[in-house]
Amino acid sequence: MRHPPLPRRLAARRAAFVLAAAVLSGPALAAPKALECPATVRLASPRAEATGLPVGTEVVLSQSPLRLTGHNVFDGPPAQGAALMPQSDKPAKGGKGPSTAVWAFEGDYPQGKFLACDYAEGAVRVVQRVDDAVKRCTSTSSTSTNPATLQTRFACE
Repeated sequence: MRHPPLPRRLAARRAAFVLAAAVLSGPALAAPKALECPATVRLASPRAEATGLPVGTEVVLSQSPLRLTGHNVFDGPPAQGAALMPQSDKPAKGGKGPSTAVWAFEGDYPQGKFLACDYAEGAVRVVQRVDDAVKRCTSTSSTSTNPATLQTRFACE
């Protein structure tokens, strides 16, 4: 039996298995103002659990690299799920060139503002808290070919 590609299998487990690959907690004092999402990440010592499986059944996670599939900005730690909608989102013209999205922050964010690079449709995330003084973040994304690889960079001011 042939299995679907890894990102779909992991996405199906998304509700039960979400990793934060690099979460910065606490106050963001001198946080960088940019984040370039790695094209791939690898799970180190992956572990997943499922209840109600027959004896001798195991959950196996791949050690293959997971490709970047998207990005988000969150109000508070991403595990809380408060993704913010960008104020503007401009797709690439004719499917070529970069696409951009802009998030403008007004008011207080007592739990912080977080940038996230999503892998396997958000089952794995690389997360960075941005400085509380940041008022605007812009993401620029493009897809290279051979093989198709998503590239995303955040810049905040």
